Amino acid sequence: MKLKNIFLYAAIAATAMGMSSCEDILDQEPLDSFTDEAVWGDLHLAELYLNDQYARLMPENSKMAWFASYTDEVYQKHKYGSENYTQGYLTPDQSNLGWGDTMWDPWYNYYDYIAKLNLFLERIDGVPGDDNYRDTLKGQALFLRAWNYHMLYGLFGRVVIVDRTFDLDYPFGDERRADLDEVADFIVKDLDEAAALLENADYDKSDLGRATQGAALALKSRVLLWKASPLFGTPSHEKWQAAADAAKAVIDLNQYYLKPVDSSEEYAALFFDPTNPEVIFEKLFDPKYGAGRNVSYLHQAPMGPYNGYQGWGTLDPTHEVAARFQLKDGTHVEFPDYTEEYPWANREIRFNANYLLDGDMWGYGNDYSELELFLGDEEAGTSAGRNSKENYESEWWNVTETGYYMRKFLDPSYDMTGTTMHTTPWFFLRLAEVYLNYAECQIELGNNGEALTYINKVRNRALLPDATGADIRAEYEYERQSELLFEGQRFFDIRRWKKLEEVYSQPLHVMTIRHIGYDENGNRKKSYQCVTEGWVWSDAQQEWVIDNLLAPRRYAGEKHYWLPIPRWELNKCPWLDALPYER
Repeated sequence: MKLKNIFLYAAIAATAMGMSSCEDILDQEPLDSFTDEAVWGDLHLAELYLNDQYARLMPENSKMAWFASYTDEVYQKHKYGSENYTQGYLTPDQSNLGWGDTMWDPWYNYYDYIAKLNLFLERIDGVPGDDNYRDTLKGQALFLRAWNYHMLYGLFGRVVIVDRTFDLDYPFGDERRADLDEVADFIVKDLDEAAALLENADYDKSDLGRATQGAALALKSRVLLWKASPLFGTPSHEKWQAAADAAKAVIDLNQYYLKPVDSSEEYAALFFDPTNPEVIFEKLFDPKYGAGRNVSYLHQAPMGPYNGYQGWGTLDPTHEVAARFQLKDGTHVEFPDYTEEYPWANREIRFNANYLLDGDMWGYGNDYSELELFLGDEEAGTSAGRNSKENYESEWWNVTETGYYMRKFLDPSYDMTGTTMHTTPWFFLRLAEVYLNYAECQIELGNNGEALTYINKVRNRALLPDATGADIRAEYEYERQSELLFEGQRFFDIRRWKKLEEVYSQPLHVMTIRHIGYDENGNRKKSYQCVTEGWVWSDAQQEWVIDNLLAPRRYAGEKHYWLPIPRWELNKCPWLDALPYER
């Protein structure tokens, strides 16, 4: 039996309801909801309940602060609560990881989500109807519960395992956190059951975004990779082998492949194509039914009316990561501290797919124009570019502070000035990550040849030559960051590898670009300089000031590897550990 479109959740199906009585005006069925008895008496209505849970999935492009904001990938200009983590303010009394929905109180939000899935899983077996249809719905719910637990596992480590609904008189105060391996094993159990139930799921084209057998196996790969990593316990051959086997199970499905590309434009286009053949699980947005909101253009795109997008420049990519990108021939060159030559030439295709730079053409329709980030030079008598913070006729407060904008995920054909909601999907799981998960496991198991095979599958798709294996761990970490850049994995990687302090100790640099004159053909001459100080908006002085981007904006200590449980939750359950590093 075919499943209904994922966006058709319960609220829009109210017209199917009738009234139980016409005699008493107060004795009527509600017209905007279903009764509990109705939902659990009809598989189609149960599916609508489940669809509503898909709508709750929170991707990065629905947030103001992304996980990349807490790494060396992004400088979060407008903060939006991200400073709680980056400046080391997290405590049980100040526990939010950033503004907006799940990150404001991830502990509560993920458990609230899980509670709704637990109700579904308790009731679905008793709903009459087709057995295969019921099993498919149950498999999806198990996957979604595992997804939420994997987020809790990644953020808090040891968490309380709740797999049932509770009565009002349940003794919540007795709850305790499970051990790290116990949490991982519970998630894997749900995913194994989901994979079995979803093996023969009958989907059609309208069901993009639903959980599949491949999604369950891919998430299992990620969870077991975390379980094998130093932060989550003591690594062992057995754990790495289990993680390797999980990744290989996805590969052996032969359902996904890396789509070949010939240019940075084609590589960039992979990330706004919901039918991309490497996508395993994704969040979709639909303007008709309003299933979530995509705010990537608002927070990524260049500022001001000149480009047609009115971006806020919130997520400023760092120079540190940009400078690591290899040339097209696979070699690395040291980025110059100062040069009057264009410094980004001949980079591998993922570089230009990920970044918008000074001089790039960007915008929609009549607003398609050159991005001008350069500053003026008083001695040369030159003026600043129209997208510069020195141009006070523009939205200068939204100018990037690092010299880079985030290009990845932005569809250049989208007109934000129109009325159509942006529908670019978010990829939660894709094959490139699974290949890299498998490669890391093989490195840890001592099988460097096998690891290189899968590292090079990812490199070759990016038109790079094979890695050599001369320093396979460094080659692997380069590939993982370059391929998964801005997708949120770096936050979990540097923590699970226990490299948070190392990454946070490195200074952030600003790319300062100046218009220093004209050449013999009348073209602008520019200088490019990397400095640790840059223009930062001062709330106190209400103006731009020169400041160091490193201090006091990034701090990491042992206790910041895990998020603290909010105080109000600790008060309800006194047996919970108060601090994230107490295990």
